[in-house]
Amino acid sequence: MSTSLQKTVNIQLVSSIRHPNVPAETINLETSGTLTLKGTQYYLVYEELQDEKAIRTTVKLSGKNALILRSGGVKMRLPFERGELQTGSYDTPYGTLMITTNTKHLHFENGHFQVEYELIINEEVAGTYTLELIYTEAD
Repeated sequence: MSTSLQKTVNIQLVSSIRHPNVPAETINLETSGTLTLKGTQYYLVYEELQDEKAIRTTVKLSGKNALILRSGGVKMRLPFERGELQTGSYDTPYGTLMITTNTKHLHFENGHFQVEYELIINEEVAGTYTLELIYTEAD
């Protein structure tokens, strides 16, 4: 039987987006969530509000790959594996859009997760994204 460990954490998220021919955009978010360890797999879960819609985000973390699942106001699946093209999906009002991630950098250890990737839509790079998540145990 596997054991799972769960704790409340404070999360700091910094995301930067660079689209071709457009100034970079940076998003900062501070929230709280839960960190769960199931076996050797970490899951970080938090909620955020975007355009008055609640979005639940689950980040599955490991040393060489990761997966971001978003549900609620936004439904998205973003897989990351260093050096590999991965296929994900993004639901729009017009149907599901297949997207590809090209992970350039991925690092996870001791409460710090960082990923840099190209987002590819219809075989064209839509932008380069950097996401940094830092979490600490809540008091």
